[in-house]
Amino acid sequence: MHKKLQAHIFLILFIILIFSKTSKSEIQTIKISSDDRAFILLQDFGFNDPGRVSISISSISIATNVNKSLITPTKLSFMGFFYGPSPARRAIKLALLENTCILGSPFVFPIFTFDEHVVSSKTGFKKSIPVTIPDLYHIFFVNCAKNSSVSMMVNLETNNVDPKNGLPDYLDEHFANLPMTLFVFSLIYSVFLLAWTFSCIQNKHFLNRVHILMTILLFLKFFELICHANAQHSIRVKGSSEIWNILWLGFYFARTVLFVFVIMLIRAGWSIFRNAQRYVIFTTIGLQITASVCFTLIIGFGPSSRRYKEWIITYYGMDFLCCVSMALPVSKFVEHLGDKEKVEGKEGKRLVQKGFFGNFTVAIYVYVGLTRFVIFVMRTVTNYNFWVLTIVMEMTIELVFYVVVYMMFWPNERCDYVEIRDEELAN
Repeated sequence: MHKKLQAHIFLILFIILIFSKTSKSEIQTIKISSDDRAFILLQDFGFNDPGRVSISISSISIATNVNKSLITPTKLSFMGFFYGPSPARRAIKLALLENTCILGSPFVFPIFTFDEHVVSSKTGFKKSIPVTIPDLYHIFFVNCAKNSSVSMMVNLETNNVDPKNGLPDYLDEHFANLPMTLFVFSLIYSVFLLAWTFSCIQNKHFLNRVHILMTILLFLKFFELICHANAQHSIRVKGSSEIWNILWLGFYFARTVLFVFVIMLIRAGWSIFRNAQRYVIFTTIGLQITASVCFTLIIGFGPSSRRYKEWIITYYGMDFLCCVSMALPVSKFVEHLGDKEKVEGKEGKRLVQKGFFGNFTVAIYVYVGLTRFVIFVMRTVTNYNFWVLTIVMEMTIELVFYVVVYMMFWPNERCDYVEIRDEELAN
């Protein structure tokens, strides 16, 4: 029962992840080494009419756990590449959960199955098929021959056709507007960055080191979005994101870690090196680093990896714990801001600051609630056609959160930062 529950959780997280962060719909080269899994998911792709799937394989090697005489034509016919539209999701779900054979299931159609010619060919084998019914299709490899493992190199191409010029469009049809959306958000962040930088220069007398970190955070967010937009555009045109995907993941990793660091630093009242707070802060940062590493591995290796399941569960687990940790108070800073006995002569100023930090706490609760719960539920219960809308909603919520927080701590005389001394906290 426990394993079945874990498997269902994995499936939900897997489906949500595919349509939450990015569209990996490029020309792929996948290496399969001594793999005995009955079901290997290669890709999900949204086709319009017309579309095309092309698969070429080389360096094929089939081994058995019993003896080589069992590699018969009948056994080979139990191996091959298949695809299935959205009605096949139930059968695919069972195959993912239980690693069972999916052959003979409704709405599962062959691209090609193995035979002596395919396996013995020294130059490899290639086949393309048209897709004429628009839908979300799952493309996968099936090995229903028991006690056997397969090694091979797979080149997979999935594309639609641009009706304007007849050229291949390698971007998932459901993410057709994603490059432009990312570009628009990057422009908004660039204006935000310029305004913030100008304000910091104009109010340099009220500048705190955290403002410098907040500037770097906006810089990383802008480049993360612009690199992601270029990666998606490159996929659409060439089928490969080239260097843009590496740059996007690099900026994503740096931005997510710095984002958590800045949030925790503000919540701690700039007291990151005090013993009482630093363990909580660095633990939270460690959780975010782990989550970011898992996300990078998920995007880099794709669903065909043996460890894909562990990476997904770890990613969502660490991300959830990190958000919970961000939403918890890590110091007595806010309470001390309102303690008149310890801040004689500064009561009014610090009471104003206490209001800022109280509003900041509410903003964190709202941000975590919307992005980690509301959006999660929407992606779980809605049709895949609306998942791209949830991506836009998530980016909008994140932008609003950035604007609210930066407005709260805009460098000026109204919001000057007064750090509580160690001896004050000790009392």
